[in-house]
Order: sequence, then structure tokens, then C-alpha cells
Amino acid sequence: MKWVLAVFGKAGSPFIADEVEKYVKRLRGSAKPLEVVELKESKLDDRVQSLAQEAALFEKKFPRNEYKRVILSEEGKLMDTVKLADTLQARFPGNIVFLIGSAYGIDENLKKTADLLLSLSPLTFTHDHARVITVEQLYRVQMVMQNHPYHHR
Repeated sequence: MKWVLAVFGKAGSPFIADEVEKYVKRLRGSAKPLEVVELKESKLDDRVQSLAQEAALFEKKFPRNEYKRVILSEEGKLMDTVKLADTLQARFPGNIVFLIGSAYGIDENLKKTADLLLSLSPLTFTHDHARVITVEQLYRVQMVMQNHPYHHR
């Protein structure tokens, strides 16, 4: 059982990459280790075709029969950390892939395949900030699941 954070493109700075790696390291050896997979962003000029190309790559890499899908999207559901932990624990016992889209967003047809559309906030974040916030929250969620004092209830 594992969790994967799939992101289109590379981290924008060494600081972001280091911050993400800090949480990945903390989860090594845990019940649900976290892996970060950077997917190649489409270089097509047409937005619709670009998103479709990225969706096809995601579908190939993370088939529905192997992973539950949590897609981060502005129209997704807002949850606090404890609610997210409870939801993941109750509904997603196996492998989960969390997806952060590219600069163009996420293909609408791919969003329809989500087991959960999740919003980090009504605010807009850069992709780099979304990475850091997401990995920290996934770490925090696992600490909640383990009744660890990292998350103060």
C-alpha cells in the first residue's frame, strides 16, 4: 500500500524540492510511504489537446484498477485535516494517487474519473506551493491516522 503525489513538471527551485523531500523522508518506512512522481508537461500550444495528452499519460501511469484517485482542483471539496484523514482511512484502503495538474489545469474527463476531487483552499497557489502544502498535509494526515502528537487536536 502506498501513496503517490503525481505532479506535472519539475519543482521550480531547490528549496521546493528540499521541502517536499523532507516530508517524503519522514514517511519512509511508514504504513503508507509517499512517492513523488513528476510527469512530463505537454508542450502543445492548444490547451485542450495539451490537457488531453497529459490525461493520457496519467491514465497510463496510474490505471484505475491499481490506484484510487484524489485530484486536486479548485472546484473540489474543502476539508480540514482530520476530515481528510477520516475520509482517506474509511474510503481508500489501498494505493492512492494524488494529482496536481499542470499550468493549464486538469482535463475535465480526467476529473470525472476522480474518486475524490479535493480543494486545498479557495485561494490560488503556485504549483510549487501546492506541492509543499500537499506533502505536508499528507504527512499530517498520516500522523492523525496514527494518533501521533504532530497534529494537535
